[in-house]
Amino acid sequence: MDDKLTERKKRVLQALIDSYITSVEPISSADIQKKYLPEVSPATIRSEMSRLEEMGYLIQPHVSAGRIPSSKAYRYYVDNIINNEDIDLEAFRTYLSRKYDSVAEIVKDGAKIVSDVTNYTSLLMISNSDTLRIKDIKLLDMYDGTALVLIITDSGVIKDKEIKLPDGQDDYISIANNLLARCFSGKTLEQILSTPVDLDAELKSFKQVFDDVFDLLSEYKKSREGQLYVEGAEKIFQYPEAKDYDNIKNFVSIVGKKDKLKELMRDDGDIEFCIKIGAEEDEGLKNMALVSAKYHVKGREVGQLGVIGPERMDYKRVLTVLRQLGKVIDKL
Repeated sequence: MDDKLTERKKRVLQALIDSYITSVEPISSADIQKKYLPEVSPATIRSEMSRLEEMGYLIQPHVSAGRIPSSKAYRYYVDNIINNEDIDLEAFRTYLSRKYDSVAEIVKDGAKIVSDVTNYTSLLMISNSDTLRIKDIKLLDMYDGTALVLIITDSGVIKDKEIKLPDGQDDYISIANNLLARCFSGKTLEQILSTPVDLDAELKSFKQVFDDVFDLLSEYKKSREGQLYVEGAEKIFQYPEAKDYDNIKNFVSIVGKKDKLKELMRDDGDIEFCIKIGAEEDEGLKNMALVSAKYHVKGREVGQLGVIGPERMDYKRVLTVLRQLGKVIDKL
């Protein structure tokens, strides 16, 4: 069967989907004619709707129910119909005015804003930390026999750690800082942790500080791996779909399993957005959809943000918010 849609079929399908996203009610041919296509007769619109149903773009969920968009219809809608939308978001202006210490904080805050602005559940997956590059490592003398380890990366400042200094060594901190910079600056976390530094015999007194730095980097890597955050999980209950027990059971089973969410969020391609819709996905997303985007800073992927919600979610707004957030993160 030829799935190519004429311009009029596209307009009828867009009217059906736009209306259903807003009202959660099937729309009649007369209403489509009145609100969207005044130049086309209701009879012609009914004919086009029948053809769209035959092509699999409309379904009748119950015998007594009207026709509603199918997963196939939403896929066609996001791939071929919706355009970019400019939304003036006060939340983003507030976001831009804040001060952040790391990219991770920026993206985490972004997840909350996405949930608030779209009114859907947002998901944040922090990217693998192996590509994190060390810019500088410093010991700061606390003048009580201890020093503070400060590690500066291309994503901000790693959590500091207090270490004990050996007794009776003049210029210890100065020499240690030079050694640390020479051994670590410019290298990625993966390079550092996979190739331990071999200190010469005369520098063995600095072994402890190197061990402390390795421990700190290892702890940081471990804390970052597999991190996934969920914001606004309760928002699903605001939608009519929540009245269906199976829908809620399915949503909770997905959002409550981080491994499942990570699998849904994961995408190895270079596409700007990954959109997974309902029954077309063999991943348990029945009556649901997930839209996710990768975010980069200076060419390095720092994380993925996504939105999960009803299959009839407002895709135009979600895509717009995720796209604008990407620009904001780059500015920050």
